[in-house]
Amino acid sequence: MVNLGQQLSSLIKHTPLIEDPMIINLAIKGVIDYFASSLQAKNENDIRKLLAWIDDEGGTARAWLVGQKKLASARQAALFNGFQAHCLDYDDVHSDIRGHPSAVILSALIASIKLDKPLSKIDGRRFLTAYIVGIEVMALLGKIVNPQHYEKGWHTTITLGGIAATAAICYLYDESFGYQALTLAATQASGLRLVMGTPIKFLHAGLAAQTAIQSVEWLRAGIQADKNFLDDKLGFLAVYGQGNANVDLSHWGKPWKIADPGLWFKTYCYCSAAAYIADAGQLLYQHPQFAVEQIENITIYFAPPKSDAALIYHHPLLAEQGRFSAEYILALTLLGIPLNFEQFSPIPISKDVQNLMSRIQRSYQIQLTPHCDAYNKRYVVVEIVLKTGKKISQRIDIPKGSPKNPYNQEQMISKLIRAIGDQQKAENLLNDIYKLSSGIDVYQFVTTHIYTL
Repeated sequence: MVNLGQQLSSLIKHTPLIEDPMIINLAIKGVIDYFASSLQAKNENDIRKLLAWIDDEGGTARAWLVGQKKLASARQAALFNGFQAHCLDYDDVHSDIRGHPSAVILSALIASIKLDKPLSKIDGRRFLTAYIVGIEVMALLGKIVNPQHYEKGWHTTITLGGIAATAAICYLYDESFGYQALTLAATQASGLRLVMGTPIKFLHAGLAAQTAIQSVEWLRAGIQADKNFLDDKLGFLAVYGQGNANVDLSHWGKPWKIADPGLWFKTYCYCSAAAYIADAGQLLYQHPQFAVEQIENITIYFAPPKSDAALIYHHPLLAEQGRFSAEYILALTLLGIPLNFEQFSPIPISKDVQNLMSRIQRSYQIQLTPHCDAYNKRYVVVEIVLKTGKKISQRIDIPKGSPKNPYNQEQMISKLIRAIGDQQKAENLLNDIYKLSSGIDVYQFVTTHIYTL
């Protein structure tokens, strides 16, 4: 009988260093965005709370807490870095995953670097390849289990992220126990979308990264997990998905999923599922016949049905819940309120915004031809009925920031500079991130920036 767990672990272990300039450049973009997302959040109140908890718990200071000028244990660093990277919902997503890969995978990889006991050189090219491999595993599993897994209520950032980050660490250090590590990570998979709109949603990224660290460390300590995590009857896909029928490992890296469908970057701090609504709202706001006081009612049409599963709040009360509310995002946009960080803090939503939200409804009764480049055949139409009886509408198929409608390099670098707040420090970090592709020692990379960011 075919052992899919062994096949996958073998593919991971025997992946050669990736040298394709296009693929490496995509990984470099992911690393740049990771640091931009992390450093933007470093002074958030919830970050302070987790730092206080880490200080209270104590432990061996050996791994980098990104942006905090301090070290912690590897497990603490993984938890913290993942939480921080995802804390503003400012980090990248992947349409196959329906979740956030880099906040988990890069947080785990960085936390795995033990600064108190440096091993032999960690080649930057192997680090980037490990990151790409992690995304490949996460997207591979996501494509198999979704949309049912996500729509049922699982948060894929954590259910798939821990397995993916474990694969990445095993690749980075060429571990012999990758097969068991995937099983150990899989048995820790958990996480409900129920907690979206609370800080625990962001903690999921940290918990997934921590799963990877402890899975590898427990196996290094000699604890065994010699089971096939893709067992036909009791394996991960049988329990969390629809079984192994759709597993196809013959196209590993052909193409790499960091390239196709690719990472979706964000310059906004709300769920990417709401990007369709924000883009439509901004265009409608500029419509010559639009006036907010003339709105009678609004319908947001989603296709296909359940494509709004991430937008769980129809009537949010707190602005932080609005990250996952089509109604809140659209109301802000049509009122001309900037979609900045302040609009998603844990404060009550204003009466003006609530009043406009009350005139917005969702519908799935629409059957238009999907755009050929649309992700999973998704599109959104926002239709506004004015008090005159006239209707104005806007359709969005490919939101800004998605792989088929990307930000340019200047916009991505600007995101990092804004997060750091210091042009020279940003340039220094950028230069070293680019050097990863030429094999800079990752230990050197980390130690250079621990006390400067």
